[in-house]
Amino acid sequence: MSWFEKLLKTYGYDSLAHIGESLAPSFKYTGYTVGTTMISAISVSIDRIFGLDAYAFFAFLLVLFTELISGITASRVRKEELSSMKLSRFLFKVFYYLVLIAVPYLFAISFKDHSKDMAAVVFDWMHVFLVVQIVLENMISILENMAVISGKPKTHIINKLTTKIENLLK
Repeated sequence: MSWFEKLLKTYGYDSLAHIGESLAPSFKYTGYTVGTTMISAISVSIDRIFGLDAYAFFAFLLVLFTELISGITASRVRKEELSSMKLSRFLFKVFYYLVLIAVPYLFAISFKDHSKDMAAVVFDWMHVFLVVQIVLENMISILENMAVISGKPKTHIINKLTTKIENLLK
């Protein structure tokens, strides 16, 4: 018996794995641990890169997915053929949206950490503006798709919303 095995036995452990389980009991349930660890790591990365918590980022992805599904459905209603070109254009759009969200946030954090407050404020404002604008654009696209799906002109729902907002503001 090695000195390490003797040391383990003095603490009541049979193996290194048992020490691991005592320090982190969730390791006994590896199916859950791996999943939750991945979710935690991804959530931290999302917050650090995009400046959005996991819930906001999930909502953003939900808006993008809804736009994709509603766009596919609307194109079927219009009897347009689906193509890989349109899907690749959507994926490219998602990529550049993520870049447009990440870059100003990362610059704002960097300038803030270097006590460049004026630049940090500018990039922080730009980050918020771009997130709002991107989500707004996608929601408008979803509403246009919903109008087409329901057999109305593309601008039908947007015009109704605009009218309601204008009436509220009067």
